[in-house]
Amino acid sequence: MSRLTVAGIGPGEADYILPAVIKKMKKAHTVIAAKRVLPILEELCQDVSDSASVLQDVNSEADSENNKPVFLAMGKIKDTLEQIGEILSKGQDVVMAVSGDPLMYSLYRTICNDPISESWEVDLIPGVGSLQMLGAAFGETMEEALIISVHGRAKTAGSIALAVAENPKVFFLCSKEQGPAWLSQIMLDYQMNHVTVCAGANLSYEDELLESGTPEEMVQKEFPSLCVAMIKNPEPHQIVRPCFLSDEDFERDKTPMTKEEIRVLILHKMKLHPDDVVWDIGAGTGSVSIECARQVPFGTVHSVERNETAVKLIYKNKEKFSADNLFIYEGDAAKTACTLPEPDKVFIGGSGKELSQILETIAAFPKKIKVVISAVTIETIAEANELLGKYDTDFDVIQATVGRGRKIGSYHIMDTNNPVMIFTAHI
Repeated sequence: MSRLTVAGIGPGEADYILPAVIKKMKKAHTVIAAKRVLPILEELCQDVSDSASVLQDVNSEADSENNKPVFLAMGKIKDTLEQIGEILSKGQDVVMAVSGDPLMYSLYRTICNDPISESWEVDLIPGVGSLQMLGAAFGETMEEALIISVHGRAKTAGSIALAVAENPKVFFLCSKEQGPAWLSQIMLDYQMNHVTVCAGANLSYEDELLESGTPEEMVQKEFPSLCVAMIKNPEPHQIVRPCFLSDEDFERDKTPMTKEEIRVLILHKMKLHPDDVVWDIGAGTGSVSIECARQVPFGTVHSVERNETAVKLIYKNKEKFSADNLFIYEGDAAKTACTLPEPDKVFIGGSGKELSQILETIAAFPKKIKVVISAVTIETIAEANELLGKYDTDFDVIQATVGRGRKIGSYHIMDTNNPVMIFTAHI
């Protein structure tokens, strides 16, 4: 049966290509690789192919008939997979040579996830990855390292800062926009000046570029779009988030406020991560916003409130608790929500009769977002129940009532607040 071999060729230099890869290529009908490395691969197979350069159409059989591999430049992944499928269907073996290690952020996963490959027989040959090359260049082992790819993957500044804060070493596969300078700026923004940033590009080639230094030094350095980086933290530690606040801690005036016992339940339902992006819609005094900001030191909280007096209180509380990661928006909830960054968690404490529009905005994001809604009035409870059912048939709801003791003469009685319904859904 014909087979596809996905072979890692390291950085592309001949010295880093395993003999097993060369052996496989010599026996294959077709070798597919990036155009820039084809001459290197051809040279390694010279004892079976004496042509200077063989960039042929998949339908060409001239070389295969003489037991010579056909070398093809890799194009769009969809087209390449169709080419591979056509060749395999003829009972002929294919080698796809990929840079680095196919087991680490490689086309191999893309191939496996495509329905076209379901019936293929696939072999793997590992290679030397760019992160290993970087570690070797700076004499750094990888057993303690966290590996993150920002190449083609959007990562928030907070998630990067959190990863570096909690780990002694973090290796990064960088992109054009999110490279060593971007990483260094994040370190500066989060007051992590004690770390060391190392970066490399064109590893093993004549124009190899290696730099290391403090974030302040490295933020000025320029690197090609395809590069790798490592940040060393000599003082890694688990991020411990602060405990809950009391109502008396806040500036509140006469503005309605989510009481502390209810806030605890809301925050429990939200299950915040340190790098979450959070919306607080209908923020009131900002008590939930402040609690969230303290719980997400590497994330951001976006607080929306239309009442001018309440907005002023949120600013006061932001200053009081030094909540620098809290951003405040005065205005209509539905309209403002359309301008906010993609959230991980959303709390809706007041919607100004715009709950439907707000949920529609949340539902438009590509990922599922946890939404927690508190409701007191019968009308809001009914609306939340109906709307959430359209997005999440298994949404959760609890009812909470808080009673406070009050002294009357020598006796104590309980004053009970209005019951609050807390809805939790994934939209």
